[in-house]
Amino acid sequence: MQARTTAAGVAPQRSCLRRFSGGPQSRVRLVCFPWAGAGASVFRRFAGQLPESIELLAVQLPAREDRFSEKGLVRMETVVAQIISDLIRLSDRPLVFFGHSMGSLVAYEVAQSLKINFGREPEMLIVSGSGSPGSEEIYERCPGNATEEEFIADMRRLGGTPPEILADRQVMRTLLPAIRADYELLDTYEHRRLAQLSCPIVVCGSDADPSISRNSVEGWFRHTTGRCRQHWFSGDHFYLCFQPLPLTQCLREWITQTVLSRKPCDIPREWRPCV
Repeated sequence: MQARTTAAGVAPQRSCLRRFSGGPQSRVRLVCFPWAGAGASVFRRFAGQLPESIELLAVQLPAREDRFSEKGLVRMETVVAQIISDLIRLSDRPLVFFGHSMGSLVAYEVAQSLKINFGREPEMLIVSGSGSPGSEEIYERCPGNATEEEFIADMRRLGGTPPEILADRQVMRTLLPAIRADYELLDTYEHRRLAQLSCPIVVCGSDADPSISRNSVEGWFRHTTGRCRQHWFSGDHFYLCFQPLPLTQCLREWITQTVLSRKPCDIPREWRPCV
């Protein structure tokens, strides 16, 4: 089916949010931000492990899955602006953010944008598999302009991608445009020293992840005046792919403690830009 175009002949921007569970009966929305190169569907497996009170949404960036024909976004500010344009329509229920790897940084920047521009924050920010913004520890990875072989070697080292996929060059050439776009985004990302958030932050790590350290994980605590905690899982960088149940059990517990256990409160029906 050919995409509908505007009067100027440019296809309109598709929504970047995909819903995998929940509905009118849900009390809180869990918005998940994927890692570099991944699409929203990587969080589909979470849906059956969350209660009806938690609506599961995931971010779908261009150049992957049902947005494959769109050009990838290579600047953090552009990604954040696109996500915010969809989130501001979801003002009727509290939001909780979960991001993994690159998704952690995107979730943090979206939370900062909500605070600065609308005076609101997610009820909780849960980050995973990523050092803190502005961390002095720099994880050595290939740059966005690396060769195909360098990308494959980097992906093999991190784990998470089946060997048969890495060995199939035709498949890899289909996947690489989205991965390159995301790596370029990481190459150009510069953390701005903004005001601290006030929402609680939960930082997740895995004990065999080569991309993080306990120092870089604890650096997240500097970015909020709210409560912080860290939780360590077993596995490599992609622990949540192979054993999602321990993580989803924790997500249920943390969201229940932080959001669902509270008495209902008045939530603004509109996002009101800060003047």
